[in-house]
Amino acid sequence: MFELAEYLLRGALLGITYGLLAFPVSLLFVTTGSVDVALGAYAVLAAAIMYVTGGPSGVVLAIASAVLASGVVGVISMRLNRPGAVEHVIAVLGTFGLATFLESFILTIFGTSPMIRQPFDTFWNIGGIRISPQMGINITVCVGILACLFVVLQKTPFGRAMRASAVNPVGAALNGIPVQQIWFSTYLLGGLLAGTAGVLILYTTGADYSTAFNFTIWGFGSAIIFGMRSPLRGFAGGLIIGVVQAVSAGYLPGAWANATPLVFIFVILSLGRMNQIAATGGRV
Repeated sequence: MFELAEYLLRGALLGITYGLLAFPVSLLFVTTGSVDVALGAYAVLAAAIMYVTGGPSGVVLAIASAVLASGVVGVISMRLNRPGAVEHVIAVLGTFGLATFLESFILTIFGTSPMIRQPFDTFWNIGGIRISPQMGINITVCVGILACLFVVLQKTPFGRAMRASAVNPVGAALNGIPVQQIWFSTYLLGGLLAGTAGVLILYTTGADYSTAFNFTIWGFGSAIIFGMRSPLRGFAGGLIIGVVQAVSAGYLPGAWANATPLVFIFVILSLGRMNQIAATGGRV
């Protein structure tokens, strides 16, 4: 029983970073009706730059690089899509292309070696479970970001314009809302969140050039569990994915442990979650 409690706690703490990746997935989906499969690549790029620079300036540079990469995707998407004439498949393929480019770039510049930092030599003891203080930092950062985003989306003119652009982009444009600028800002926000997640991942589980796709899958899986139309619920989905991953790693052989979270996501999809989204007005 104690072993299970340890896996549950560690999984929930791991899932915090997945939830941070799930938020931009849901936010972009409800705003533009599209998705950005390069989110994991933004996170790995930020982790790689933080790995070689370090310090407060490294944090700024790492997150800025992720925002810059997401800005490139945003520019491409704005060229491909406009309110009233949106081709989501083309936009998704564009983000996939950039994700592949970033993976090759990271491999070329930073190599194949795993990138991880362990800044703490001491650990907290919570009910007999050793927890790194880094987890406390992760929780604080993620909760602070979510609180700020909630205020921005629910209490500011920008948040109201974003919701209007999501519900009826053509009507919002006719009423003077700069829909394409709102969409572009959403891409930048996704890069900011993915870059922050990448820095946290560097100090938690680490990353390498090949983990970008995995991070994208965990972000999308987290967003899907409770429906992609709720960014805040996507964060809760990240906690569940983290728990599934930790429990399967603790009780199953290596190959099955890696596959179980993906099977779990497939089961969620097969239960019709995406069909429910479409039936209630979601854009797929």
